[in-house]
Amino acid sequence: MVRKLRVTESVRRGAYGALMLTLFTTGTVAWAETPLDENLHPGNAPGQTHAVDDVDIHDGWVQHVGHAGDIVAAYFAIENRSETAHLVDNVSSPFCSTIMGYHSDLEVDSMTRMLFQHLTLPPQQVLVFPPGGYHLACRIAPGKTITPGMKIPLTFHLLGSSAKTVEFEVREGKTYPANR
Repeated sequence: MVRKLRVTESVRRGAYGALMLTLFTTGTVAWAETPLDENLHPGNAPGQTHAVDDVDIHDGWVQHVGHAGDIVAAYFAIENRSETAHLVDNVSSPFCSTIMGYHSDLEVDSMTRMLFQHLTLPPQQVLVFPPGGYHLACRIAPGKTITPGMKIPLTFHLLGSSAKTVEFEVREGKTYPANR
């Protein structure tokens, strides 16, 4: 009886270890929608009262990327003009079922995907999210269409219950060879 229990325990530990290794190496969910939980955004966060006035998002544009046509990449600059650090804790849009962080040339893991859920904006700094670097990836929501020439709203949620919505211009998408 004791010998059988050791084998069962060994199998259980091995299966658990294999599961953890799989989760750590592959990420838990490739496209995880993170709903904005208003209870996590206290209106009285210290130093965050004027965040919406201190932060400016500019030079924003999007383009279709990938072969399936259901993802647009968003590129922009975000500037904190204050002497206080601010925090972007979510980005949303009615045109996107999910929005995540992405990097064109690096392996994307769960921390990259969640980049815009905990992005610190240092005081008196401009952060640029260009093509080829870190940027937002939007999976287009069912029933929505994004075409060149239109503008889509992206809302940047800041710690302290404030948010800033900015219109992003839709530009021509990348083209890919037909045989890919």
